Amino acid sequence: MSLSKLPDALTWLKTHTVKPSSRFWFFFIVGFPVISHIVGRILKQKWWLNDFDALICGADYLRRGISPYAASLACPGLKAPPYVYAPQVGEAIIPIIQTFGLLGTKALYIAVLVPALALMIWYALKRPFANLPLHLRVVAYTVVSGSALTCGNIVVIFHAAALWAALNLHKSRWPFLLVVLVGTLIKPIFLTYLILFIYQNKPVRERLAFAFTGAVIGIASYILITKTAGPFYSEWQNAIYNITLIEQPGYSFFSWAGWIGLAATSPVTLISFAFYFAILSLCGLLICEIKNLSFEMRVLIGLGMAQLLNPRMMSYDMIYLPTIITGIIMVTQDLPGRSFWRLSWIITIIGGASFILANAPIQGIKPADVVSPLFVCIIGYATYIVVKPRFKELKAALSNPVKILSDAAKGNI
Repeated sequence: MSLSKLPDALTWLKTHTVKPSSRFWFFFIVGFPVISHIVGRILKQKWWLNDFDALICGADYLRRGISPYAASLACPGLKAPPYVYAPQVGEAIIPIIQTFGLLGTKALYIAVLVPALALMIWYALKRPFANLPLHLRVVAYTVVSGSALTCGNIVVIFHAAALWAALNLHKSRWPFLLVVLVGTLIKPIFLTYLILFIYQNKPVRERLAFAFTGAVIGIASYILITKTAGPFYSEWQNAIYNITLIEQPGYSFFSWAGWIGLAATSPVTLISFAFYFAILSLCGLLICEIKNLSFEMRVLIGLGMAQLLNPRMMSYDMIYLPTIITGIIMVTQDLPGRSFWRLSWIITIIGGASFILANAPIQGIKPADVVSPLFVCIIGYATYIVVKPRFKELKAALSNPVKILSDAAKGNI
């Protein structure tokens, strides 16, 4: 069959998974990296929730007046990697540890983590959308590592809380803002979630007011954390630099900078990231506005952008990212030409390549290393084909920036 006669990937996948057996193998393959990780962890009796062990073990060190930033932490019943949080984060959970003990605190955390993961998985795979078919939604889930579910990082709880609050943004924006600000005290990069305010179908001045308020309070709060970190401040900063920026730069901008020999703290990296942040944010905004997307789709795209705008995106930040990329692809389905055909096959090929990388790993390369920049490229291409038919109209509208600013100030746009 020639490429001109080949249907789009969505149609092809539906056609070739009509039989229950073929449908089973399709879903088994896309879920295999996660399934194999979990099964392997059980069979090999590997440790679970290591990241949470680091948090509570570090907190226990603080309880005893010892620096939690030692190269290796040792707490009974735990296997903890290095502690990298601010001292105040550990101090905040000391009362829980004093009440329930280390293992009791871990058990309580599991009781919260399981429904949090369930909410995120439901949103990724089961939440109904007007035009987000399951076949294309799941095809790139081969990029998601099983460690995203088993590491137990505290940020997963905040991702779930942000998701719940985002789904209720049409009722009130304050709970979402509160979740973002509390999350920022633990990881300041959580401020990228403020992009959801910019994508809301609200007057521009309201969008900017909430985003600006959140940014100012969030940054001020984190500065306060750094100023009140106490005697362990220097050790904390060294841990952040050595572990989070050097040893574990993640799968997004800081990692890409490292590919060309740039440090995460390099002025070139930081300036480049500012441009990247602005351009990618604008891409999401243009798609939302030109396509006049629904509330549900604006939230979906905002949640995805919040992860990709994070310069240190980790595996636990990617739990529902493939669904969001698929949502952006589906936005192009009603456009003329073969753009949707191309994008549907690109995401399908990415899913296949991720499966190969996950199961026949190349030393030093994980699926997310390769796929995350490809996701950004998909967003860029989708934005281009959405904007192209309206380019003259947009150019005319932007020719009078004074009027645009005046209308925004009056709440007319």
